[in-house]
Amino acid sequence: MGNEIKKCVIISGAPENDISYYNEFITDRYVICADSGYIKCLSAGIKPDLIIADFDSSPRPDIECEIITLNVRKDYTDTFHCMLEAIDRGYHDIIILGGIGSRLDHTYSNILSVNYAFENNVSCALISNNCKITIESGCVKIKKGKYKYFSLFPLFEKCEGLSIKGAEYELDHANLLPSDQLTQSNAFKDDLVTIDIKKGKIILFLCND
Repeated sequence: MGNEIKKCVIISGAPENDISYYNEFITDRYVICADSGYIKCLSAGIKPDLIIADFDSSPRPDIECEIITLNVRKDYTDTFHCMLEAIDRGYHDIIILGGIGSRLDHTYSNILSVNYAFENNVSCALISNNCKITIESGCVKIKKGKYKYFSLFPLFEKCEGLSIKGAEYELDHANLLPSDQLTQSNAFKDDLVTIDIKKGKIILFLCND
């Protein structure tokens, strides 16, 4: 029991046309909603365990679950507060749903939340209906399946010794700067792609469109 990985899902408030994909990711996970994310959660038939919000974009719900109310004037987003709370409660496998939307600044903020989890040795993915975003280092293996394309970029600093095997476009010990776009829109050649990073970290996008 001491080695059990605690899993949770954070549902954020980005507008989405289709939220049916949520049900694929909530099984056996503690459900935390960030502000108006609880409205989407309820419309998908999902009962939240915890709501964290300043309720500036949604009314305070009359619902039987734990609620943490934040000050409207604060330093962090509601979603990042959810991340902090999840890590503080010992969750080490976190998925953020509803965090990729038309507001690119909000999406980028949520990517920074994924990076915060990475820096604290917590597994985290930002997922929409057509995309999955993670931060990776070392040796990473991705299976061909739901997603058709993948892209990766050095995050914040130079990435050294980057190799990609099993893809349409392969690399062998390349050194890339964060401004390089060489690794945009790759595709699977084999059923398994191996990405090896000797130094640095990458942001990995798995996409369908």
